[in-house]
Formats: sequence, structure tokens, C-alpha cells
Amino acid sequence: MKREIKLITPEHIEDYLTIYLNAYPAYKNTGEEGRDKYRPRILNSMENDKNIHFYGLFEDGKLIAQMKVLDFTMNAFGRMVKATGLMALGVHPMHKKKGAARDMVKFFEEYTRKIGAVVAMLLPFRMDFYRKMGYGYGSKIDEYRLPSLSLPEASREELDKIEFLGWDGEATAEILECHSAFAAQNHGMLCKFEDEICALDGDSETRRAGYYEDGILRGYAAYRVVCESEVNYTLNRMEVDELVYLEPKVLTALLGFLRNQSDLAQTVVIRSGEPDFYHILPSAQDTSGNYMDFGFLQTNLGAVGTMYKIVDPAHFIRETSHRKFVPADITARFVYDDEFEHCTENVTVNFGPEGQWNAVSDSAEADVEVRCTLAELSSLFMGSCSFSSLVRMGTMTLSESGYEEMLDMLFYYRQKPWTNTDY
Repeated sequence: MKREIKLITPEHIEDYLTIYLNAYPAYKNTGEEGRDKYRPRILNSMENDKNIHFYGLFEDGKLIAQMKVLDFTMNAFGRMVKATGLMALGVHPMHKKKGAARDMVKFFEEYTRKIGAVVAMLLPFRMDFYRKMGYGYGSKIDEYRLPSLSLPEASREELDKIEFLGWDGEATAEILECHSAFAAQNHGMLCKFEDEICALDGDSETRRAGYYEDGILRGYAAYRVVCESEVNYTLNRMEVDELVYLEPKVLTALLGFLRNQSDLAQTVVIRSGEPDFYHILPSAQDTSGNYMDFGFLQTNLGAVGTMYKIVDPAHFIRETSHRKFVPADITARFVYDDEFEHCTENVTVNFGPEGQWNAVSDSAEADVEVRCTLAELSSLFMGSCSFSSLVRMGTMTLSESGYEEMLDMLFYYRQKPWTNTDY
């Protein structure tokens, strides 16, 4: 039995469709109608999308598994860097439980190292599956389902700067420029990739309200109006898919605009990676009416999406050398279990008096040793969690407890990584 992973070309389209439609059958016609629908889209992507790569696992010349590998541009602590994404991993129904998915993920990580990306990313179908491969949790996205009138008000002056965006190429170019600026301001945010850009063109179901200042788009809200009743067309909710803002006043204006649609839609659904978003709401209580013990009212639902794996910690440190730390003079050795390779590795880090970090030789003397898994190390280095939280819960241990407070301060970052990119 001979296996190899290589690029999938248009000649393999029918085998690709068989695996894809069986691996992701939800809301899809898996017969000829479904194949006819997805065939031109996939062929167009294979032939034209430079940052989307279709790879397949071939066994004795037969395609038995496939995936898309994405080249991302990601904000890492204020600078745009390379990252990779794993998308649409699928195994032929007749070839499951043969280690095909493992082989594909291993190839994806080798690709990440080869192009010099700082981190590998994915949206899990099963969190435990990828945790066992060393992928750590990203931060949460919170979904707020609120009465529209619970959003903050905006001044008439600011509301007058909002107008609807069109669906033509000019509007798309403005949206992409605005979103790229937004990504450059937010840690963890990704620039839009080809699938998202294609979805913008001609998407007449989504309404986009944009905030303009001096003729420049400074933010926008992309939303859909959904009827909530089978018998009363006046009962609706607004589903906000994107809320992009380059300044606080832009966010306030966009939320005020959504509030003013309360006669059309009584409820609004907003998803945000800002953990303190609820502080700007006049009333943070959501529409569920749920009450939790000890006097707590439900405000939102939380969800974890993106998982991160730092495939080469020393390379990650070099590529994020711009990250600012509190001045220190500490050398810490992180000893981590690589869950995927079933081995133990380590990386030694010096935090210097100029507020920088550097990977140093493993032979360097360390002040403290930290034990963890690669999944936890990835979450910590990305800023998805606090150091002391993991220590309190026992998932990280220190050889010298007196260094906990300093390490916690060192790994603090003003923003947890978040992105609403669907891939």
C-alpha cells in the first residue's frame, strides 16, 4: 500500500466532490444537483485562488482524503504575520479509521513550518480530537441576543454619517480596505481570504451599513433580517454577522443605527470577541430570561472556535520579537509534552530588561521551569489565557512558585486573540 499527499487538480474533481459532500452533508444535496452546484465553485477555486491549496491523500493512486490549506495574514501582537489554516478536512467513508486524518494534519503542520508561518489554525469538528494533537484553545466569542432597545444610543450627528453600502466592486474594495485596517488593530484578526471575498460580491441578502468620515469608510455592520414568526411578518431579529470599527465612536454609531431599527426588528444578535462588550450596554440582560444561582442574570452565550498550534515555539518567539513585555531579567524553560509526536520538548525563553523576549540555548541556566502540554503552551503564547489561571487549575506547574506573579504579568496582553473568519 503506497500513500502520498499531493495537490489535487481539476482531473480529480469528481472524487473530490464525493468525499466533500459525504464529509459535510448538512444543508447539501449529495446527489447530482449538489455536485452540479459545487463543481464550478471548487474548480474556480482550484484554478484561481492563490492562497487556497487543495491537497489530497492518495492510496495506491486513489484519493481517500482531502483538505484545503489556507495562507493567512494574521495580526500577532500588532504586526501582520504569516499563519496557516486547515479547512474542509474530509476522509472517504470507506477509508475511515485508517489514520488518514492524522496523516493530513501532519502534512499541514509540515507545510506551516516550510513557509515560515508562526501558527497553525483550525476550526474543530471535535475539540478533543485536535487537543490530542497539540492544538490549544483560542479565546471565546460571545453571542449577545438582546432587545434592540438595549443597545446604546448615538447622536444624530454620528448617525448621519452612516449609509448603506452597495454590492458592486467599488463597495467590495472599500469593505476590504476597511477590514484590513481593522485586522491591523486587533490581535488574532485575519485578513479576508478568497472564499470570503467571493461571498461579498452579489450578496444581496446581507445589508451593510457603513460609517463614512471624510469620504473614507471607517466601519460597517453587516446584518440580515430574519423573521421570527410564521404568522406575523412584523416580528423579526437582526443577525449581525460583522461589526467592524476603527474607532470607538464608529462602534457607538453603528450600535445606535441598529437600535434605531427596533421598529423593524425587536431583537438583535451580535457576536463579539471583546470580553467586556457587555459594559457598554444600558442593560446587558439577554432575551432568554435565564437566572443562575446566587443572583446572576444571563447576558450571553460563549463559544470557542479557533484552535491554535505553535508548531515551532522558537520560531514563534523570533517572529513576535516586536511584542512588548514588562521589563524583567528572567530566563524560563518551558518543558512541554508534544501530544501529537508523543515526546517531551522544551524551549528556553529570556525576558529582558528592554521588554523583549528571546529564545535562547537549551543549555542556558533557567531561573524557573514550567511544565505543560504543547496545547497549553500554544494558548499561553498566543495570549488566549492567563498564566496564573492555568497554574491555579493545575494545568501548568512551576519549579519555583515565587515566579508565578512575574510570569503572569509578563504574559499579560491587552487583548485576547479573536477572529470571526469562517474557514
